[in-house]
Amino acid sequence: MELPRPAWLQSLDTASRLLLHALGSGPAGALAALRLLQRGRASGSPGQGFPWQPFTAALCAEEPTLDGLQGALAVKPRLLLLPIVCQRNLLSLLLVLGAVVPRGCLGQLLQALGQDSHGDPWVQALRELLQQGARAGQSSPAPTALSPGCQQQLRSLGRKITQNKRQGQRKLKWCLSEQPRAPGDVAESVLQRGKRKKVLEESLELEEEREGKRLLLEEVLCDSPATQQRVAGPEEVPGDPSGDRCAQSPDGAAPGGSQQEAAREPRQTSQAELAAEVQSFVQVHGPRLKMLLQKEPSHLEPIVLPELRALNNCSASQLEGLCSFLQLPTCPEPLLLRFCSWLLPLSPDLSYTSSAILAQQLFLRRVLSLTRPPSRHLMAALTSFCSKYPQPFCRVLLPAVLQEPGQGSEQTKLVCELVEECLEPECVPLVLSQVLELPLSEKLLPVIQSVLGRQEVLPPELLDLLVLTLCQQAPALATLPSYTKLVTAVLTMHQSQVTPAHRSSLATALHHSNTALTKSLQAMLGGAS
Repeated sequence: MELPRPAWLQSLDTASRLLLHALGSGPAGALAALRLLQRGRASGSPGQGFPWQPFTAALCAEEPTLDGLQGALAVKPRLLLLPIVCQRNLLSLLLVLGAVVPRGCLGQLLQALGQDSHGDPWVQALRELLQQGARAGQSSPAPTALSPGCQQQLRSLGRKITQNKRQGQRKLKWCLSEQPRAPGDVAESVLQRGKRKKVLEESLELEEEREGKRLLLEEVLCDSPATQQRVAGPEEVPGDPSGDRCAQSPDGAAPGGSQQEAAREPRQTSQAELAAEVQSFVQVHGPRLKMLLQKEPSHLEPIVLPELRALNNCSASQLEGLCSFLQLPTCPEPLLLRFCSWLLPLSPDLSYTSSAILAQQLFLRRVLSLTRPPSRHLMAALTSFCSKYPQPFCRVLLPAVLQEPGQGSEQTKLVCELVEECLEPECVPLVLSQVLELPLSEKLLPVIQSVLGRQEVLPPELLDLLVLTLCQQAPALATLPSYTKLVTAVLTMHQSQVTPAHRSSLATALHHSNTALTKSLQAMLGGAS
């Protein structure tokens, strides 16, 4: 059950409420807040257009509260009444943003935190780091929480961990770099990582793993001895500057050859083991499934295929290898529908990882290549899969389709139809949250319209974010009929949830637009305020 919100929180502007909500969302709240500020900026660094002065004044204002086990009445700054995780994330955000935050605001926040002498140790440590920078006359300190010796040990440990793992090299790239970064560079680096399509973190890991294994899987599934010999050979890490320089010199000797061979041997062994696992899994389960998929359908066919239970006990690479062997990304659409019909009665359900791989393997290429309405077989296959596994559709397939540049109206129409007819009501808000993670454009407006048609009541945070996004994009989209239709839907279909602050923000955003469409919206906003 949702806890009641403090009355003072309701008095904050929309941007401040959204920032506090992001900061209190969990351990990754600082990154979520940074993404929010990045979406809200028109130019320059994240946070430049944020109302820091009223935000700081609201947090430093004193509020009566019951203190300690005795419940004694006390007066404290509102900042100290926020959850500990929210305080930690706020200070972490201030460290990253640097000079964007006015020095006076930073001093007031640190002074308010200093009133709690027995506060959280992590909050106190972050406060001291910010104070060190302020005493040195810097608004954006570059704290070094580790000594040079500890930093060197950490880099050495990171190299050992990532020596044989391509995915680990990407994730620990920050600790392998020898050059220290300025705070602004750190912020830009965090934003660039945060702007990648979320879809979910798990789906991103699947994408990184698949990129490193695609060529390997293609080679494993071939039976020629020459191909199998290549699988056992060394594999270069993308971006490794020593990839070409490791070749042998004209006299036949490779510089540092013995060390390089020793370093590559564990990686070759792990690749060979992976190749053997994938090949063994495909050889055991692939031929039987392929035969069943291609044979003529029969009324005697069992409702649940025992062969499909292997999908619950395989790794991501084994499942990708099986999909390639069955040619599921390119098979005829009647066979695709047949395979999806097998998944419906499967029990237990597939894990999120397996269903996300299947969503990409079965549908992504087909949906992206649509130039006309989908066939009834493809539509039926999508409908059955989305009804069974809505999470992969919302988190993996939908963002990948909507963010692909140059896609036409067929993809948007398909997504709208699936949202309106296939998804369960509890999954519809997830679609809206995923869409609002993307830069708002004309092709996304019908998708949001479809969500509003399905969802009678929006979560308050999603409604705040939707109104904020509509206000920010009003200069670029206000002349579009679909934008006017969407704003009208927000004001009418969710009239009970739209607050005076929402109406005021929309009216201000549309104030400078003089088209006939926006004038009707301005009249509606003015008449209802």
